[in-house]
Amino acid sequence: MNGKIFLYRVFDIGPDVNPEKVQNRFMSDVSAQRFKLAKSSRAMIINNAPLALTLEGGKFESLGLKLDYEVSAKIWHFGALSINIQMNIPSDLSWQKLIELGSFLENDKGMHDIAVQKTKQILASMDPVRSRVIDWETYEDYILYFFKSLPGTEVNAWAVFQNYDVYRLILSEQTEVLSEQVKKTIADGALQYGQNDLAVINWNSALIIEPSGLPDIPDVIEFSLCQLLEMRYYDDLLDTKLADLYNELGTKKRGVWETYAERLSREAAQRYLEISETVESVENSLKVVGDFYLAQIFRTASSRFRFNDWRDSVDQKLNNLAQISKILTSEVNERRNHILEIIIIILIAIEVVPYLGKLLF
Repeated sequence: MNGKIFLYRVFDIGPDVNPEKVQNRFMSDVSAQRFKLAKSSRAMIINNAPLALTLEGGKFESLGLKLDYEVSAKIWHFGALSINIQMNIPSDLSWQKLIELGSFLENDKGMHDIAVQKTKQILASMDPVRSRVIDWETYEDYILYFFKSLPGTEVNAWAVFQNYDVYRLILSEQTEVLSEQVKKTIADGALQYGQNDLAVINWNSALIIEPSGLPDIPDVIEFSLCQLLEMRYYDDLLDTKLADLYNELGTKKRGVWETYAERLSREAAQRYLEISETVESVENSLKVVGDFYLAQIFRTASSRFRFNDWRDSVDQKLNNLAQISKILTSEVNERRNHILEIIIIILIAIEVVPYLGKLLF
């Protein structure tokens, strides 16, 4: 077999990034250039392409295998950073041993530590302050098996399902006998453009057979993975913000002019605008036009990642945030109107009382 394993880690690194300004900040031993697909397509429109970096690799030992790995990264304008650790699959490795290796790498803390270390290295050159705001516990991980060739799939890549246990590789199941229902779910995520290529995409892993060796399919899946991470990040952020607002609403005392309600309203409105703008930027980072193969890959990956579910959750929480802002603003205005009415009544009384006194006395 002729293939590689791609291990991804994606982190949110804070506010929006200007890739052009960042490009000149890296040390001379790091290659940094704007990313583009190897095969141009009018069906895929990249808005504000990420900055692609080539980092120093190393050696990694696991299951008695000594593997060389390479590291690349992408810095996305909406504030995400993806790390891709690539290692060659030994040509004489058995399929069962590949399943064991994939399962080990998917769960190995050492791989995650390498990704974190590389992320910190990038941020040290780019903007050291960002290291302090990263939530290292919230990240996306993914494993992708990329084959340029596999014995028995030269004529039709679909034969991989008959010649190899793709299902256990995708699910990292070393011994479990999988049901036909589970197998069908995985097979439903398979796409084919020509007879000698194939993409099997699942929620946490993928198998790609691409005789050209071009990395466009992994790159498109990486796009979708970064979008998912941002949706998850902002979903968690909105949960926290809404919880804080609800807590303050229930515990703080009412004021009159510059009230806590007015402050919370401004905060809610500001957060709504900030997150709405970022979510829109994330969604527009890659636009799909038409039914080209890469566009189908992107749609399938997004579907497997349940991107729409996360987006709907974020949209609903943004609407809640907007409603809170409106309610708080209405509360402030209503209370001020009541005070103004009382003041007007008092002023009228001040004018009327002396006149009544003259009439009575």
